[in-house]
Amino acid sequence: MTNEQVEKLRNELIPLYDKLIKDVAEEQPEEKAFFCMQWGKHFPERANEGLMFVGRATNGWQDHDYKTSSFFGHSFGQLFNLPDQMQWVEDGEGSSVYNTKSSAFWRVIKAVSSHFHPQNWSSYVAWSDVCKVAPWEGGNPSDSLYYAQIGDCEEIFKAEVRALSPKAVIFFTGYSWAKDILISLNGGKEPRSVETTLWGGGYKAVVYSINGTTYIVSEHPQGKSEVEHAETLIKIIEGIR
Repeated sequence: MTNEQVEKLRNELIPLYDKLIKDVAEEQPEEKAFFCMQWGKHFPERANEGLMFVGRATNGWQDHDYKTSSFFGHSFGQLFNLPDQMQWVEDGEGSSVYNTKSSAFWRVIKAVSSHFHPQNWSSYVAWSDVCKVAPWEGGNPSDSLYYAQIGDCEEIFKAEVRALSPKAVIFFTGYSWAKDILISLNGGKEPRSVETTLWGGGYKAVVYSINGTTYIVSEHPQGKSEVEHAETLIKIIEGIR
């Protein structure tokens, strides 16, 4: 994104995160991990070209306080527009701190992304999560924490998609986690799928078209056929017109 686009997104997100912080303040656990979308330095500026990958929630995250002035600042607590953005995923391959090679999530994202961008693949893609708040110690949000934040997360997600204008948004979440976001994007109505591809002995990659953007809802890659999963997603993306 250009500097102008980044600043526009920053200004859109600040009030949304202000509200998000307030809405989850009384939820457990007390220590929470907040997250902001990341995008690579070469993410396409032209509309309908880039790939955006979506998980459920972070498994812990960076040190921070609970202030938007920090989240959107340039020192301790910064979450938005981090200096390394997506580059840390490639740099973390083989790391003793967090080895991204050990993650099925990142292995499949790499397999899909490097098909289209063989060199420095991470710099061309974006990553977000359905939930922007998760337990600091790791794991997915409880039902209570999920429902306290999901309305805010829907609005944040809309701002992210507007800013990136991706060719495809790929959910590694299963439909139950993607459903609320998709309904919100579709004006409050459950969207109808336009294509379904079976892979890995019974798993599905389901395609939706909402306001000119393609959304692919698949499963978390852990414990599944990664090669078939990646090949299925690549074929779907190559077929987008």
